[in-house]
Amino acid sequence: MSAETLERLAATIAARKGADPASSHTARLLAKGPEKAAEKFGEEAVEAIIEAVRGDRDRLIAEGADVLYHFLVMLAARGVRLDDVCAELARREGVSGIAEKAARSTAVVRLAGPGDLPACLAIRAAVFIAEQQVPRERELDGLDDECRHYLAEMDGRPLATARVRPLHGQAKIQRVAVLKDARGKGIGRALIAEILADMRADPDCAEAYIESQLSAVAFYESLGFTAYGEVFMDAGIQHRRLTAPLNG
Repeated sequence: MSAETLERLAATIAARKGADPASSHTARLLAKGPEKAAEKFGEEAVEAIIEAVRGDRDRLIAEGADVLYHFLVMLAARGVRLDDVCAELARREGVSGIAEKAARSTAVVRLAGPGDLPACLAIRAAVFIAEQQVPRERELDGLDDECRHYLAEMDGRPLATARVRPLHGQAKIQRVAVLKDARGKGIGRALIAEILADMRADPDCAEAYIESQLSAVAFYESLGFTAYGEVFMDAGIQHRRLTAPLNG
């Protein structure tokens, strides 16, 4: 796909903004608002990640085309032009990756908003579905709407995520995922520390609970969690249960 093809596609999408939703698929997507456009982009990105890991070239090309289309729809929904993105790429041209990384700040952890969910899901797909081969239907369990989601970023790049599901006085921490190239930098520790600080401010949460993969138990113990019970299997991976007091 040439630059001209992308420019024509971006122009066509921009022309559909404000059009009758019944007139085209693009107009219908734009009419649903920027949050839904972002959510759809995230879904397509997850599909592309899966095909990239599987190594299916033809499927990756098809999913890549979907990603580019939905990226442009998302930009249009927020009033951002393709030219704006190209200008940012031009600004970065000639800056080495090493220099760029050296200028980055430490990880910033925050409560994710509705528009951040696609980024959270993309991280989880890369770690659980692609890397650990967890079945897609197990990872996407339909409970995300019941949870608070957290996102860790560095220089604007999403690197880690987790969700918290309040359950009978417990803060159940789930789906803790750190991208492979971001591990060993303290990002996971900052993520869990922020979650625990938030939960301690909630008088209805007496303890934090997590079902950790066996390889990460020592990490959680270093943050004040205590393991209990026997090792059990979940999605073909060994786990242990841990809790940490929050209030009282």
